[in-house]
Amino acid sequence: MKFKYAFIFLTALFLAPLCGQEEPEDKLRAEAQNGNLESCFFLGNEYFYGENRKQNFTLAAHWFRKAAEGGIPEAQFNYAHCLETGRGTEKDLFSAYQWYRKAADRKFKPALYSCSRLLATGIFSKDGKVLLRPSQAGALEILEQLTAQEFEAAELDLAAYLLRRDSPLAEKARAFSILTKVTARGKYDPSALRMLADCYYGGFGCASDPDRMIQLLSRASQLGDAEAKAKLGFLYEYGRIVKGDKKKAAQLYKEAALLGHPMGQFKYAESLSGGKPSAETMKEAMQWYQKSADQHCVQALFKLGLIYFEGIGQKADKPLAAQYFFEAARLGYPRAQYNLATMFAEGNGLNKDLYAAFYWFMQAAQRQDPAAQRRVAVCYAEGTGVDKNLVKAQEWLMKAAQNGDVIAARMLETSRYTQW
Repeated sequence: MKFKYAFIFLTALFLAPLCGQEEPEDKLRAEAQNGNLESCFFLGNEYFYGENRKQNFTLAAHWFRKAAEGGIPEAQFNYAHCLETGRGTEKDLFSAYQWYRKAADRKFKPALYSCSRLLATGIFSKDGKVLLRPSQAGALEILEQLTAQEFEAAELDLAAYLLRRDSPLAEKARAFSILTKVTARGKYDPSALRMLADCYYGGFGCASDPDRMIQLLSRASQLGDAEAKAKLGFLYEYGRIVKGDKKKAAQLYKEAALLGHPMGQFKYAESLSGGKPSAETMKEAMQWYQKSADQHCVQALFKLGLIYFEGIGQKADKPLAAQYFFEAARLGYPRAQYNLATMFAEGNGLNKDLYAAFYWFMQAAQRQDPAAQRRVAVCYAEGTGVDKNLVKAQEWLMKAAQNGDVIAARMLETSRYTQW
């Protein structure tokens, strides 16, 4: 499960205001050192935010822990955050989960929400040992519980889960109901509007209404939702529902990119590199491609692979291209898997390895890439990288032809595998 709103409580730790002015002799620190738990918590906040004293995450984590050990749930949450992010202490996700759990046991909703995030992904040690087994069911149970209590971050995550591409229409309709309640409160995260726009586009829980969809998406964009900006950019780029406007699309992509949206960064890079860009513009495009790739955007990784393979605006570097293709391939992008397989098969930029070539051709073929399916057929037919098997060769060649590969169709017309 993908949690899109986990940042809500990671960037705004709980801070309680201090009463009165701090005395010159540092009364707050003296009280904390004397064991006053609230003072420990407040002192941790001051060090964390750099208020009334120099920012120091290490001291912030120290005082948060003192207060956390004394049972203050807000401090337990803040110390868990330090452990999760590695701020002021060594990063330790499992210990973070344990402290979130302590705060959650004291009915602190933000901590329970954080538990759902970590449950969804699970926690593993550096050597691969399971420290917290992933549990989508457990994460969803928490989201349901918090949604019943109108905890917005959980409502939005649950709605996002219900709106996943393969979910039943009844679940998508329920998402519409949740989002309608959220947006009726007057103050809410703009992502709620963006997801509600998706509902009006698809007719999930409501009649399909493209105009309403554009209104909501535009409002979410105006309120700073990066994904809404990227989606609007796409609509303007291709003239879908709205009149096509490449310049407006590029501007929206840029705004999304500046907010850190990986697809927005990729699309803005595409707008910069299109046509015949100057060297300076291409340099800027490469920076945005890299920012997107750093966030594991497979399209950006693949594009960087192509740029370095072909030497587009850069000196060709096929080993570096292979690295980018590998990263995209590892993330399941079939075009990158095919290109990586071809490099292995031909020894082009990589040491020739027919077994590795077959492996990556098969990965792409299983993701319905027709050219890869044809190459798998040839591998089976010729016994390259895999044991020769004419039955499987014909099966894969038929799949490739059915998926539109013209070369595979011609091979079926002109060849009989019994003669290979």
